[in-house]
Amino acid sequence: MNKSIFRGCVLLGLAGVVLVGCATTKPVQLTTSFNADEARRLTQPGVNIISGSALIRQNGGGVVTCAGLPILLIPHTSYAVERIRAIYGNTERGYNNVYRQVKFTPDEPGYLQHTRQTVCDAQGKFVFPNAADGRFYLIGNITWQVGNTAQGGSLMHAVTVNGGESRDVVLSP
Repeated sequence: MNKSIFRGCVLLGLAGVVLVGCATTKPVQLTTSFNADEARRLTQPGVNIISGSALIRQNGGGVVTCAGLPILLIPHTSYAVERIRAIYGNTERGYNNVYRQVKFTPDEPGYLQHTRQTVCDAQGKFVFPNAADGRFYLIGNITWQVGNTAQGGSLMHAVTVNGGESRDVVLSP
């Protein structure tokens, strides 16, 4: 076998080991049950508007936005609080690196069924019209590749709206 081909195969193999070694999945046993009634109230049409943008600034100064990517609006429920805290370490604002993943037990399907979703426009802006009165979590995943390495992660920001408010939120690390 040619030395350069062999060296290339070894380097690719080592890169694969390094990438796999960096990714971690944390198992989390949830103690709170999902309550569809608690979530349903917050998914009813309302008169509030939640808008904003999501971005991550790279080490070199470049900015990556959520353009073309989904943003989730998750109702603040006891079950959501436990999940959000496990992922981000708090329930107000957070960032979770692309290599840190969480596996929930139980992972209730109703949780995502009671979540609204929109897509960021070309400028990295999003809007959720007709939001109910209450507290929500905005979640956005912004990832990109540098060579064979994934970068970026998941952003979270809590927001509360009431009585026809219009709130503008920036999701960033």
